[in-house]
Amino acid sequence: MLGVALTETGRLTAGERHYRLALAYLGREDGLVMANLAWNLKLQGRLEEAGKIYERALTMRADNKRAVGGFAQVHMARGDWDKAVALLDSGLAQWPGERTLRLLRTLADIHLGAPNEALARLGDAPEQLLASELVARGQAFARLDRPAEAIQSYALAKKFQRERQGLSYQPQIFTARAETYKNYFKSERFSPLPRAGTPAAKQPVFILGFPRSGSSLLEQLLAQVAGFSASDEIAPVGDLVPLMPKLVSGDKQYPELLDRLLVDEHDEVLGQLRAKYFAPRARLPGPFITDRAVSNIWHLGLIKLLFPEAPIIHVLRHPFDVMLSNLAQDRKLEGNCGVSIAATARHYDTMMGMLKHYRGQLTLRYLPVKYEDLVTAPTQTLRRVVDFIGAPGALPDEAALAANAAPIPEPPPAHIVAREQMHFRGLYRFRAYRDAAPALFSDVRDILRPWIEDLGYGDGS
Repeated sequence: MLGVALTETGRLTAGERHYRLALAYLGREDGLVMANLAWNLKLQGRLEEAGKIYERALTMRADNKRAVGGFAQVHMARGDWDKAVALLDSGLAQWPGERTLRLLRTLADIHLGAPNEALARLGDAPEQLLASELVARGQAFARLDRPAEAIQSYALAKKFQRERQGLSYQPQIFTARAETYKNYFKSERFSPLPRAGTPAAKQPVFILGFPRSGSSLLEQLLAQVAGFSASDEIAPVGDLVPLMPKLVSGDKQYPELLDRLLVDEHDEVLGQLRAKYFAPRARLPGPFITDRAVSNIWHLGLIKLLFPEAPIIHVLRHPFDVMLSNLAQDRKLEGNCGVSIAATARHYDTMMGMLKHYRGQLTLRYLPVKYEDLVTAPTQTLRRVVDFIGAPGALPDEAALAANAAPIPEPPPAHIVAREQMHFRGLYRFRAYRDAAPALFSDVRDILRPWIEDLGYGDGS
């Protein structure tokens, strides 16, 4: 039970340890415990280990429906869609009413370019679907260029999240945090703080971007350049914040406790924090490691202390496209801000305001990059990014970048596994949806218009 609790709350290493302890105490292999261990390893990106354990677990407990779904997702993560589909079809033949297996099979339909089959699989009674199934239904309609029906499915999914799952966005938590950080991270207070003096063994490259802005696409492209490894969103800098009261004296909380670096042994403190940051990235090869944790926007002050010369690449996209793309996902996002377009827009505004403050108060190695440029001119845009970072070496040619099919690293970030060839479906997609549902952006237009203009996208049209 501890293994389950730790795994489901994201403490994967501790969860793995407890699963292995349970097996050791049993003194034998157990199909249920092994399947849970395999899922934990899958979440860690250790796909080969997870696959082998799933095979043994299903040999012992062939009736474990969750293990069938988990093993299918391992195949998907490897890019072996034929095996995933075969496993899911076999499972659905045994348990035709199993909704998780049906949803995974539906997502496979969409990925493999069969949206009509996906719709048929979900049926014609949307009010009886779960939020995750409604999102998949909307995605199938989107692939068929039926935006009005896609919006209806997405909107109903968000309604179910709010009403049936009880999810709500509480902006006060984040506005209060933003106010605290803005009050502390001002040039006159921050400038005297010491920085880590010894250059890091590897250079983190921080990729900023609100969810669905294109930061994952940039990380995929950089993963095709020699010397770069993708660490995705594992162990973000924000995870270091709870450790800091144990390393510095006094009773202040972050960020005020940073003042103690002026009198404490700051080299030791900053060195320990760096070591904690690099520990889960120790297996990643190459001198450059990309870090695209969304929460990094909150912690640019700490990043500046730990990695003073780290390049910060900010991927931007038309805010209306960002809102639409998040609407089309079954993701809660930070603070449950994904439960409605209005909540997503408010959180976007808070985070962009936080970044604007940091840029005005700290000296950052900052480069903005537009998603639209990544898609339409990938080689030129990637060259600009690599030159800014200061990385040597040649880029893949245009055809290789467009194919977006470099060997998958181990452990593989989920977004690299699920990557697609470069496409133009997401370019200003909001226009077709706005025409199909004129009220779609009415509640957020005033919030987003200043950012649309500030980012150079014109007047919001």
